[in-house]
Amino acid sequence: MIQAPRAVLFDLDGTLLDSIPVFLDITRRACARLGWPSPAPGYIREVMTLGRSPIEALLGPVADEEALRRQLSAASQDLWQEVFARQVRPFEDTLAVLQRLTAHGYRLGIVTDSNHFVVGQLTRLPGCPPFDVVVTREEAPARKPSPSGICLALERLGLSAQDAVYVGDNPIDIQAAHSAGVRVFGITTGAARREDLLPHGPHAVLDALGELHAHLPGAGGVPTLHGRLRRGLGEAGRFLAIDWVRAAIEGCLGGPFHPGTLNLLAEPHSAAWAVQARHAPQLRRFELAARDGFCPALLHAVTLAHGALSTPALLLWPQVPGYPDDKLELICPIPLRAGWGLGDGALLEVRYLTLEEPWP
Repeated sequence: MIQAPRAVLFDLDGTLLDSIPVFLDITRRACARLGWPSPAPGYIREVMTLGRSPIEALLGPVADEEALRRQLSAASQDLWQEVFARQVRPFEDTLAVLQRLTAHGYRLGIVTDSNHFVVGQLTRLPGCPPFDVVVTREEAPARKPSPSGICLALERLGLSAQDAVYVGDNPIDIQAAHSAGVRVFGITTGAARREDLLPHGPHAVLDALGELHAHLPGAGGVPTLHGRLRRGLGEAGRFLAIDWVRAAIEGCLGGPFHPGTLNLLAEPHSAAWAVQARHAPQLRRFELAARDGFCPALLHAVTLAHGALSTPALLLWPQVPGYPDDKLELICPIPLRAGWGLGDGALLEVRYLTLEEPWP
C-alpha cells in the first residue's frame, strides 16, 4: 500500500520567516553607505524571483558590474547579522502550523539556501517545535534549484520522496522539489507572486502557511486529489444500472447520474491521501451496504474540477481486498468526457467535502 506523507519540509526565508522586508532594509542601508540610490520596493522580487542582477536592478546597465557587486556584498555583510537578528520575525501563523503538524505526527524539516545563523532565528524561539532535519547551504552539495538539499534531507530522515512534501516561496523551490520527486506547495508570503509560481507546476499555491493543513488530511484538513483520465473496463456501469443501486446513489447525489464511472489514475501522493481519507470523520460520506452478492462500498461527496469547469460527484470505493490505491472511480451527474470534451490523460482535481459544506 502507498504510504501517506510523513514529513513536511520547508524553505525558510519568505516561508517560515518574514525576512524579505529585512533583506530589503539591509540593501537600503548598504546602498546608503555606498551613496547609491535606494532600492525600489520590488527590488527583492526582481532579484530573488525573476533572477535579475542586483546591480542592474539598482543602477541599471553598468560597465563594472562585478566590482560594484563586490562593493554591495561587502557593505551588506558588515551590517546584515545585526539588522537581521533585530528585525526578523516568523510569520504570525508559523509556530502554530509547526505545532499542529507535530501534534499530528508529521516530521519537520528545513531545506534552505540560508545558513544556520538564520535558522536559529526561528528554532531558538519559545514554542518552536524541534526540527527532525535541517539542511542549509553549508551542508547541501549545491543550491536550489538543485534537488541535492531536499534529497539529503530525505536521506537523513530515512524517507523516500513520496513520504514528504515541500513548501517554498520561490520558483527555484518548486523546481528543486520536482527534481527530487517531492510534492510541492508554493506560497505567496515571500518575494514571489502567484503568477510567478503557477507556471512551475506546484500542487497548489498558498497565500498563508495556515492554508497548508487543508491539503494534509492527516493534519485535520480536507484533501484535494489529482488524477489523470483513463479508460475503465465498463464493469461499474453494469453495477450502477441495478435498480436498488441506482436508487441509492440518486439519493446520495440528489438526482440522476450518468450510468458509468469516470476513471482517474491518481498521482502517487493523491493515492496515499485517498487511502488516508477513506475513514476521515469530518468528510461527508455515504455507505452502500452489501447486497445480492455485491460488496459494500463507500461514497464520498466531492467536487470534480477541470480548469474552470466543476461539478458535484461521488467518489466510489468498493470495499474489497486489494482494490488499487490509485484507482479513483467517480459517479457524475453528466457525461464529462463528452460534456467537457475530455480525452485520456486529462488532469482533474477531486476535492472532498466536509459535513459542514452544502451538498445537493
